[in-house]
Amino acid sequence: MLYGVQDVGMAVILASSFSTVMRLWDGITDPLVGFIVDKFGNRAGKTRFCIATGGALLFINSFLMFKVTHLLPENGLIRGVFFTFFTLLFYIGYTFLNVSMHTGNVCLTNDPKQRPLLSIVGTILVRLSRALMQVYVAVLVAKYVKMTELGVFEDFWLLTAVAATICIVIGFFSIAPKDVPEFSIISKKKQTVKIKDYVRVLRENRPLQMMIVSAATDKLAASCRISAISVVVYGIIIGNFELNGGWSLYTTVIGLIMMTLGIGAIGGKMGLKRAVQLGSWGVVIFNALAILLFIFFDPKTMNLPGFVNGYGEPFTGFTFFTVALFVLSVLGEGSQMICTSAIIPMIADINDYEASRSGKYLPGMVGTVYSFIDKLISSVAPLLVGVVFAWIGFADKLPDVDTPYTTSLFVCGIFFYYGLLVFGSVCNLIAMYFYDLTPEKMAEVREKIAELRSQSNE
Repeated sequence: MLYGVQDVGMAVILASSFSTVMRLWDGITDPLVGFIVDKFGNRAGKTRFCIATGGALLFINSFLMFKVTHLLPENGLIRGVFFTFFTLLFYIGYTFLNVSMHTGNVCLTNDPKQRPLLSIVGTILVRLSRALMQVYVAVLVAKYVKMTELGVFEDFWLLTAVAATICIVIGFFSIAPKDVPEFSIISKKKQTVKIKDYVRVLRENRPLQMMIVSAATDKLAASCRISAISVVVYGIIIGNFELNGGWSLYTTVIGLIMMTLGIGAIGGKMGLKRAVQLGSWGVVIFNALAILLFIFFDPKTMNLPGFVNGYGEPFTGFTFFTVALFVLSVLGEGSQMICTSAIIPMIADINDYEASRSGKYLPGMVGTVYSFIDKLISSVAPLLVGVVFAWIGFADKLPDVDTPYTTSLFVCGIFFYYGLLVFGSVCNLIAMYFYDLTPEKMAEVREKIAELRSQSNE
């Protein structure tokens, strides 16, 4: 949104609508890519095929989007068409890379203790990288003075592209020993995959339906925490955007410890359903208390060593608001991590359940059916934020760190930063009530798959 408004030449509503349309396009491409992977990917290795294709498309198209668009003539149509075309291709690559995650988790292991462990490792790496990126963005904003300066986007792209490429190469070679047909099929007979299987899977697979409800509402809440909202909360309400980077790093590390205990101890022993229920209650309680903290105490007194607070005063000791928000943020973020990190092993379990029920391993299809619905719902996030900004008087320009504080910005920032997380977690609790893949049920599923493979080999 920020780049679209500043450098492509879009209005705020158009930029937020653009993000929504692209998320919808991303969702539309999911079933098609999943179908291609399940139908043609076994010979080449489904996961490596997705990693290589997705990684190349992401690198090339993101380079053209953020390094070339602003060099074109200052004509809204020319820049807009160029940026739109390569964004469409970018999201196809994003879809391939997402499918690799679903196919990879299925073929790596079906051990109920190992699948949560894989999610723990993955979540730790992702959360740490995000926290470090937020620190880096805060440094870039301090360097270039504003979030909307071109140098912020160019420097941010370069670091992201280099780091992502390294991780993609590591992933490609690491998965190779397991990315073979015997770990992702039941029968030696050629598996027929048809488009109508999508409808059947979505209609008949109740655990998939409930997981979609849970994950999509969480994604909607998380997707609304876009950079523009962070600017409002940290740059305007708290009064110093540089605190965002340091704060995120502190809370993320401790939150990861909570997540590890939650998924490792609960998910591995009592099941993923229990882990999501526990995490959801934590999100509801701690984020509701954080909202009350912002309402009844002074956010500008938040401080950290090496930073100034919202009044420009140097650190002299931790304030009540800082300590209280830190405790609530750590507990809330940790609870949210428990919920989000359970989704990936849940998808792997649902793939096994579908295989035991229909006799077909369809990791690409099951994963993309979920992601299609997930993206369809979460795609409204940028548009929702943009509409609210326009409603409170920011139709032509998004709030920046030098925008004056108003009550409407306070309500907008707190609602999108904390309020929607509470809503998403309430939806989680309702969905998990009907999710029936307990540890006992998954033991039956594994027995059924073993039986089907044994019959096929006779």
